[in-house]
Amino acid sequence: MSTFSMPDLLSYTDVDARLGGVLSAEFEGTGDSPDDPTVLFFDGDLALDGDFLSAVAELRGVDADAHSNGDSDVELIVVTGDLTVDGPIALYEDWPGLYVGGHTRAETLEGGDAEICIHDGTFTHMVYGYYNHGSLAAGVVDTPWVIHFDHHMALSAPGARWVDNLGVCDRDADFVAGKGLGEAFVPEVVDDEGRLDIDAFLNRLRAGLPVLRPGARSARDSAAAALDDQLSRAVAGRADHLDLTGRKLKAFPAEVLRMPWLRTLILDRNPIRELPEEIGTLTGLEHLSVRDCELTALPGSIGDLAGLRVLRVARNSSLDENEVEFTLPAAVGRLSALEELDISELSVRTDAEYEPGQMPPESTRFVLPDTFGDLVGLRKLVADGTNVVFPDSARGLSGVEEVSMSGSPARYLVTFPEVVTTFPNLRRLDLSCNNFDTVPDSLLHLTRLVELDLGGSLGLLRDPLPDLGRLPALRVLGFSGQSSRGPEPGHVFLRELFAMELTGLEELRIDRWRRDGKRRRLEPEHFAGIGTFRRMRTVSLAFNGLEDLPPDFDTLPDLETANLYGNRFPREVRDRITAAHPCARIDFGS
Repeated sequence: MSTFSMPDLLSYTDVDARLGGVLSAEFEGTGDSPDDPTVLFFDGDLALDGDFLSAVAELRGVDADAHSNGDSDVELIVVTGDLTVDGPIALYEDWPGLYVGGHTRAETLEGGDAEICIHDGTFTHMVYGYYNHGSLAAGVVDTPWVIHFDHHMALSAPGARWVDNLGVCDRDADFVAGKGLGEAFVPEVVDDEGRLDIDAFLNRLRAGLPVLRPGARSARDSAAAALDDQLSRAVAGRADHLDLTGRKLKAFPAEVLRMPWLRTLILDRNPIRELPEEIGTLTGLEHLSVRDCELTALPGSIGDLAGLRVLRVARNSSLDENEVEFTLPAAVGRLSALEELDISELSVRTDAEYEPGQMPPESTRFVLPDTFGDLVGLRKLVADGTNVVFPDSARGLSGVEEVSMSGSPARYLVTFPEVVTTFPNLRRLDLSCNNFDTVPDSLLHLTRLVELDLGGSLGLLRDPLPDLGRLPALRVLGFSGQSSRGPEPGHVFLRELFAMELTGLEELRIDRWRRDGKRRRLEPEHFAGIGTFRRMRTVSLAFNGLEDLPPDFDTLPDLETANLYGNRFPREVRDRITAAHPCARIDFGS
């Protein structure tokens, strides 16, 4: 028997105000609804017979099909109390969406394009989220099955079996389409593509019939068994290389500590959260990779790995401001054999907006320990997306030959890391996709530098560039104009570049200096002087919107490859360039 108080039709703004801003806090929007959607507002508990949408339409005296096919005059249904439905709640169209402030009980909770937000709930058969752009958010729900098809779902269902019915999502599912799902479920509920047929699945549940084959093992059980088997074989065979990438480990596998002979241990993409102090007993380790493992620190015993040559700890900073950021212990300085260190993406990302021409905010700083300068064997430092603060001890590290500190739209540098210019044997330096206001003259101290990438980092430059022609070993230069965020660089820096005597330059990347139509147009004269780079073999001038190139481009004697895609060269210009470089591979695009 349905029980209810007659609902009100109110504006979204009015209901949100009445509920103290709950709706605006929980909902991003309601599909393609108007700016101030119409809300069907039930103040108190609501109990309905049969299908939820049909029952709501019946009590309003409106067309039931309109509610179910997205033609309803209501964009959101709000129930402030408990919602009890003795049939399914199935919301597949853009609207109506659903908000329930109390406990929700129903046969199923099914979501498609609509936004659904409930407090908690009990669902007899399943919770199902189907593809597209809706969302399903809840607290803790009691249901035997949670099935998703690449749907945005945020809920806790501790007693449920989870099914990834698309098979491409990185979710800790019990059953995954394409990975043994067809062998686990009875054939009546599996379609020709090896996925659950949701209608057949639900009908079988309603009939009280089993959906799993006898003895069926979940993907989680199979993965655990496979992991146990791999570890057992590794121990028995005294394997010196162990790769456990993406095995969904929740803790460091203790069996590994029985393998002191290990030379390589890779635990990437496992939320293990910490390494044990006993890691220091694996004294044979030469390569340790714990990227994206939700670590906050390394144990001090890491310094006992005297033979470690490669240490990768990238992507271990939390984006949750309430959690501790990753730190390197001072014991890292005892790794005298270390040749490669990867500390990428250990800065919390920057989301703040800024106006063009303003200095963007820095990402949080990642402070290296004072003992970093003791890493005299270090050859390669990778710190992409990390705002590194180097200790004074790092200055003058003579072993370092390669440094990568590129940025991204969310993590980037605004201050040039001048300490790297004190590494006398540096050969490769990648500082692309940052937002520097100056490039210091100290860069010219790197007389052995072969490759330099400043692409995408020049949009906020206010001072002239140092004369890169004074880098005698420079062979490869990245000079892209497109910035990860912020304004693009002024054309004056192109003129400065082509006025330099880069007699040894063999490869030049100088693309994307005209990202959109809002920029001042690029002309051939902005590239005049490129012909003085007589040793040029490879050049990219892609996506610059050019209609021609300066005449001296045609004089380059050794050109082998030219990427000219994304320009607007007429046929006669293409023919001229091709004739000037008959042996070169030239890509004009379509």
